[in-house]
Amino acid sequence: MRSNNVFVILIVLIAFQRCTNATWFFPFPFPWGPLPRHGDHNNVNFPDQGNFPNLGNFPGQGGFPDQVNFPDQGNFPDPNQGSDQGNFPDPGQGGQGNAPAQSDQAGSSNPFSAAASLKMLFYNSTCPNAEKIVRDTIKSHYNKDPTIAAGIMRLFFHDCFVRGCDASLLLDSTPSGQPVEKAAGANGFTLNGDDVIEAVKSALEKACPGVVSCADILSFAAREAAVLAGLREFQVAGGRRDGTVSIADEVPVNLPSPLQPLDQLTQMFANKGFSQAEMVVLTGAHSIGGAHCFTFVDRIYNNTPVALDSILGNNLKRTCPFPQQNHDITKDAKVDFDPSSSMVLDGSYYNRILSGKALLSSDQALMSDRKTSTIVQRMATDPAKWKRKFTKALIKVGQVQVLVGNQGEIRKKCKAVNGN
Repeated sequence: MRSNNVFVILIVLIAFQRCTNATWFFPFPFPWGPLPRHGDHNNVNFPDQGNFPNLGNFPGQGGFPDQVNFPDQGNFPDPNQGSDQGNFPDPGQGGQGNAPAQSDQAGSSNPFSAAASLKMLFYNSTCPNAEKIVRDTIKSHYNKDPTIAAGIMRLFFHDCFVRGCDASLLLDSTPSGQPVEKAAGANGFTLNGDDVIEAVKSALEKACPGVVSCADILSFAAREAAVLAGLREFQVAGGRRDGTVSIADEVPVNLPSPLQPLDQLTQMFANKGFSQAEMVVLTGAHSIGGAHCFTFVDRIYNNTPVALDSILGNNLKRTCPFPQQNHDITKDAKVDFDPSSSMVLDGSYYNRILSGKALLSSDQALMSDRKTSTIVQRMATDPAKWKRKFTKALIKVGQVQVLVGNQGEIRKKCKAVNGN
């Protein structure tokens, strides 16, 4: 019977991946808050694919050495110093005119080569109320549905890690006719919040037509979502331009998958300019949100080497029954990452990892490595420190492979390139 169960799970997961070209990403979200249940896909947050990184599939607990290379500043920008550049690689090499063309942006060797062109209060003279309009619109939607914070932050992360922060994820189509990022398996029906971003864009077009980019709107919106979920207010620079290219096939090779080992995930984040420590910090976004059953059901039924707390696993069987053949994952229930604090970005998820109760095997795997397990412990014992580092990492995400100057365009609608 056990072998049959394993077979059914494998068939379900393989069928999903082949049919959707799926890559499952579990960070920003990258989603959080009370979660919609069966069939409520218009309000899905899908934190199981997340707002922020999931980090490998290794079992084990690891140790907690006294020393770890995790300086307070590192390469994180300081949100309280009037600039979100921090200690990033010098983006001024070659100047704005030498920034890569939009078609080459996805392969830029320096993810922050254009970041210096971003400026605080970028719209101060051209659209003075831009950030206030973003703030008011996001807050209005959040008051109706707090889970939107998770969805917006996940949109932000998934956009920035594929082709850079150019709002390419928001496009429904492009002139090329190729399947867009939104249609990729890691996105698709799991996305939540793009309608809110479009509402912000509509309000801004009424106030300042053709001025504020969708890429900046998404960056500002992610900041507002994070603040509403518990972070202190912080500044975000503007000046991003909107891309005109969006390719579904670029998603699997740029968004981390829970099937990858820790070293590969670490390298993937390094390719985007992030250290392993920053990767662990971003995982704390799972303090809010939750995961669909199909992303962790194998752990419930003991078909994975990364063990789940047995009591939690037994309780989850009521919510996540064993999948049968022809199982429809779009109807899967969702489970809070941290039921005791599912609405607040407070870093509490690290305590779940320490106690073996992380839903995702990729999150629990942080305890398998000496350095990452030490960071988990330190973040769990110092939530204030985690919030500072998370804020800096979030700002840094918004500077990945940005389009600036005359690159790209300023879309009239976030879901379509101009003239399409």
